[in-house]
Amino acid sequence: MPRWIGFLGSWALLALALGLASFAVAGEWINIRDSRRLDRAAMIDEMIAERSGGKAGKLRQTSARRAAEVSALQNKVQSVEQQTDDAPDTGQTIIVSTAENKLYVRRDNQTVFQAVCSTGKGTTLAVDGKTWVFDTPIGKLHVVSKEENPEWVPPDWHYIEEAHKNAMRVVHLNPGQAIDARTGDPVSSRSEGVWSWFSSRSGAKLRVKGNTVVEDDGGSERELPPGKTIIAGDAIVIPPVNTIQRHYAGVLGKYRLELGDGYGIHGTDEPDKLGSNVSHGCVRLGDDDIAQLYAMANVGDSVIIY
Repeated sequence: MPRWIGFLGSWALLALALGLASFAVAGEWINIRDSRRLDRAAMIDEMIAERSGGKAGKLRQTSARRAAEVSALQNKVQSVEQQTDDAPDTGQTIIVSTAENKLYVRRDNQTVFQAVCSTGKGTTLAVDGKTWVFDTPIGKLHVVSKEENPEWVPPDWHYIEEAHKNAMRVVHLNPGQAIDARTGDPVSSRSEGVWSWFSSRSGAKLRVKGNTVVEDDGGSERELPPGKTIIAGDAIVIPPVNTIQRHYAGVLGKYRLELGDGYGIHGTDEPDKLGSNVSHGCVRLGDDDIAQLYAMANVGDSVIIY
């Protein structure tokens, strides 16, 4: 082989090697440049997060929560649709939207009445292993009964909730027992009989007498007012259900449609809160609206809540 051909081949190999090396160097430079860009992007993200005070994270959390709420509402609607497939197209049906806080009455495929209402606030109260959920029940119910001038008999959770709000405790006042009116502590049974003279000098006590609660101050009795919270020291007293102190007038307005399980559609003594989710599960209406609905409603009417 001529020497000049070998010489050219050597130069070609050298040029090829230099070309590959330059490609490798260029590729490495691109990798370094991309890496630096990623580092700068990460640094910018950190600076934005620091300057926004975590707003971006809060926005993401809010977005996720909103999506969950929409999904939950869609599930509610789907559940109601499944439960109310057998609801007739004719007749009268009361419909309550907990999302809109609106109540409608449908008759013969037409809306004949609508009003702003208030529904359950959706909170929970857990005490001593018991949990109460203050939400309006979703599904198909019926008007079980109608009642004028209803009285509210607060469940135990009402007193517990009020005690929590005011950093107080609760005590039950049962028939045959007595509570010190100053401290809210139980009065020993020794205060009866031969010890009655000493107990009469120690202060007033609360006890149940028939269907009422009285304050006994050494033989002088005073009946406590009906429908009023009883406070003894740092405690809220829960009286028996059959006492007049456990029955509140006016809280539910002038009319109530009973739906069963303690739920109902009734008036309210807080009309300024209509349109909000603030109730403990019942549906509240203004005075004029509940009066009109009460006149229209019949026992047995379907009530669809979603």
